[in-house]
Amino acid sequence: MSEVFQIYCPSCNSKLNAKVSLIGQTRNCPKCKTPVLIQQRFDLDAPITESSGIVVANPDSVQVPQLEFHNRYFVIGLDRVIAVWEASKGWHVNVGTGFAPARSNITAIPDQGVFAFVEMVMSSGIPQKLQISRISSRGALTALFRDAHAILGKLEESVDLTTAQKDAFLRHLRQMFMSSVLDNASDVIAYLTAPS
Repeated sequence: MSEVFQIYCPSCNSKLNAKVSLIGQTRNCPKCKTPVLIQQRFDLDAPITESSGIVVANPDSVQVPQLEFHNRYFVIGLDRVIAVWEASKGWHVNVGTGFAPARSNITAIPDQGVFAFVEMVMSSGIPQKLQISRISSRGALTALFRDAHAILGKLEESVDLTTAQKDAFLRHLRQMFMSSVLDNASDVIAYLTAPS
């Protein structure tokens, strides 16, 4: 039984299995032959076993963060909403004329910059509060098309939104919800309208 984990080829985005013993080494992607640096995963202590060529995580030992079904999630750039997630739709990215599925619009996902990740906690369909984190590592947003939950592994410390980000997010919420819903989201609206 050998410990393996999954990584992604930065060129063709293929999901690859890597042995823990190879961390720090470079190997060619078997699909496109691009050199791939094998980097440590954040949950290295969680045992993953390989059986019959299939990677299987032990569900009792792996605590993978998950997006909450009833909440909504957003990625915000300097002055616009870059991506949105809803459980029934998955990640959608801003393509300029609206939002389209992230998996089929990879080129619309920025590969560098500093972004805010916003979890909007919902209760009975009403936004109750915002939890905001920074995403700044290069290529972090490519996680949006790999796995719906992968972006949670890219989050850094909690931050506040800038005035431009608040304005962009509030505009988006006004398009997304009826005014009667936002009238009941007083804490969220108060935060978004307060000066930064």
